[in-house]
Amino acid sequence: MKTLSEITLSEIETAIYKKDIYFFNRKEQAMLKGIREFLKDPDNFSTQYYKPIIVKDSLRYVYPENQPAYHKDNTCPRLQSNFINFEIPEEVREKGENEIKRFRAFFAEHKHLLESNIKAFIEKMQARFFITREINPKSIDYSNSGNEQVKNYSVQDLENEIDEILRQAGKFYTDNPDKQEIIKRFGKMTFLAYVHGDIYKNDTGLNDSDLKEFLRAYDEKFKKPVKNFLVEYYRLLHNPDMTFTDTLLDKLGFRKCGHCLGENYFEPEVIEQVEKE
Repeated sequence: MKTLSEITLSEIETAIYKKDIYFFNRKEQAMLKGIREFLKDPDNFSTQYYKPIIVKDSLRYVYPENQPAYHKDNTCPRLQSNFINFEIPEEVREKGENEIKRFRAFFAEHKHLLESNIKAFIEKMQARFFITREINPKSIDYSNSGNEQVKNYSVQDLENEIDEILRQAGKFYTDNPDKQEIIKRFGKMTFLAYVHGDIYKNDTGLNDSDLKEFLRAYDEKFKKPVKNFLVEYYRLLHNPDMTFTDTLLDKLGFRKCGHCLGENYFEPEVIEQVEKE
């Protein structure tokens, strides 16, 4: 597995878009530049911007990190299914690996409550692991989608979508003078909405929970959609067919999907024909 060299990518002078986007921090800009450079020249990207790392369990999430897989095409059932992860509360992580293992077992036993009764899940979690702080149900991100289907946009369509979101973000700033200092101070740090613990030097007038909720909403409404549209924008400009060789993907540290690229895999239409016979 490999990781982006953020310093090298951030030094690329070319802007991420035709106009300035003020709410992305340096890491977010480097990530977007990395995707663009990869789509432009995958082979050069793999040697110039990637550094090898060892994938290991950070003990931060319910499901340990693993090498990402590549698939035969987008019909693979594993690609279509939703992959959902959950950050282990800081109070649990601070107690060490055994407590983390206990939390993972608890999660496996009660994860059905996240969809049917999230408040009950939180209450059980607080009681089992002695978490005394209040937990806002909205702060639990349990809606990570799988392979989202992208509309058939043109380059001009994507520019229109991005420009409209940027216009809305500017209007939101102008129409909400009471939020302007918050956006100036924390607009580039919306990642704080997704981490446990106190926010350092929070002098916004909002408590940490309310500030995180505001940052999450700002991220979901403006930043994430622009990121998604930019990725599709880069793809149409630089690699519309989105084709990569197995050798390149192996070199980048991806592993073959054990389902659709395994030795015992059959195409769905082949299975259907066999069943008819």
